[in-house]
Amino acid sequence: MQQRYTQVFAVPEFRAVFAAHALSLLGVIVSEIALSVLVYDLTASPLLSALTFALGFLPYVVGGTLLAGLADRFPARRVLVVCDLVCAACVAGMVAPGAHIGVLLALRCALALVSPVFQGTRMATLADILGDGDLFVLGRSLLRIVSQSALLVGYGLGGLLLTVVSPRHALLITVATFLASAALLRLGTRPRPARGGGGG
Repeated sequence: MQQRYTQVFAVPEFRAVFAAHALSLLGVIVSEIALSVLVYDLTASPLLSALTFALGFLPYVVGGTLLAGLADRFPARRVLVVCDLVCAACVAGMVAPGAHIGVLLALRCALALVSPVFQGTRMATLADILGDGDLFVLGRSLLRIVSQSALLVGYGLGGLLLTVVSPRHALLITVATFLASAALLRLGTRPRPARGGGGG
């Protein structure tokens, strides 16, 4: 089995997708924690802080339903890179001085809206990179392992990070993770036409 996983990592494009997935996922998780703490610092309201965290789930459901077709209508690499850039822009907006709490919550929703689009498109890309055979199954399992591990590592890392830096500085770090993910996907994967034939 270890040899089979080695075969998956021998594919350069998979390595880029794997690393980008880890960076983007960590960015989402750490930004969730940092923004919740920032909202509490600004408002001293546990309710608003909890709402900030919970808001991420509703747009995720909506985004998964309404925007799922983007993976087929536009080239996958373009969708993935744009998703990361949108996430970076949303988080950058969160650290703007004097940002109203309503703006922070709206940016939180936008960030969550992008996540299912990124994940669905990434899975479609994985099939293009690894094919439909055993390598795809192994690659998918590796990404799932990363997703599950990131929930533990990401929240722990986010909490630890906030003992060292301010919430705004933590958010700036996640901007860098999204930009790094976008660069990996742009430079590390080949352009492919849209599956649905649209978008150019």
